[in-house]
Amino acid sequence: MRTGWNFTGLLALVSLLALQEPTEAMRMRGESLPGVANVNRHRSSEEVAGPQGRVAGGSTATEGSWPWIVSIQNVYSYHVCGGVIIDKRYVVTAASCVAGLRARNLLVVTGTSDWWDLYALYYTVSQIHVHCNFDKPLYHNDIALLYLSEDIVFDDVTKNITLADIDELQVGDKLTFAGWGSTEAQGTFGRYLQESSGTYLPLDECRNILENDDDVDLGHVCVQMEAGKGACHGDTGGPLIDEQQRLVGIGNWGVPCGRGYPDMYARAAFYNDWIRTTMNGCKIA
Repeated sequence: MRTGWNFTGLLALVSLLALQEPTEAMRMRGESLPGVANVNRHRSSEEVAGPQGRVAGGSTATEGSWPWIVSIQNVYSYHVCGGVIIDKRYVVTAASCVAGLRARNLLVVTGTSDWWDLYALYYTVSQIHVHCNFDKPLYHNDIALLYLSEDIVFDDVTKNITLADIDELQVGDKLTFAGWGSTEAQGTFGRYLQESSGTYLPLDECRNILENDDDVDLGHVCVQMEAGKGACHGDTGGPLIDEQQRLVGIGNWGVPCGRGYPDMYARAAFYNDWIRTTMNGCKIA
């Protein structure tokens, strides 16, 4: 069911229910799954922050400049994770955002840079498809598809993104991501969409910087950020795009937040076959 007014969100806003413990979502190494950590969180007056930077070191995105991004929210209209529209019925996100959750407990909010926007269109989720090898091994195959209960209405501020079919990333390529995450580890989410850019880092160099070989493989895109910039809690599942505005990655995991370490994204080109096979196998006549 879709509407321009989310009554559940309004009731939650009016009631100003107390905030629980700080949220745990960009998935940082060693922390719990962001979807599970945020499934019961409510809106509160503390989240009505202005458009100050929230992605660590980021800047406020122009309205409509990310028409394919969505805010995945719980039934209390609280932002859980980012997601990306790839089809009129499908949103791709991180498996860590939705693993262990029921489809009926999720909402997908489109066409706005303000996740608090009570007039934004939202959609219920019919099915959740988590990669069968998610977290096998840990931090690998962190990708999922949400099948919505009805078609997304496309317009100037709501569109599907093009997936990068062929992995043509070169050392130093500029890559940009966006999200509603916090500015610091365990901070509160921002209200307005933030964006920031880094450069593509080859996997071998990425492993050396992280001093880790196990958590980075061909299914990852590694993005080097300047110190003080980077993905943070709340940015999991969001889009990483190249300069042609194609989807090259989905927010996966990182080292808390903006400390100059690379951020990790699930590599879209690596999972193209899984995405297409899942979509084709799940179509309802």
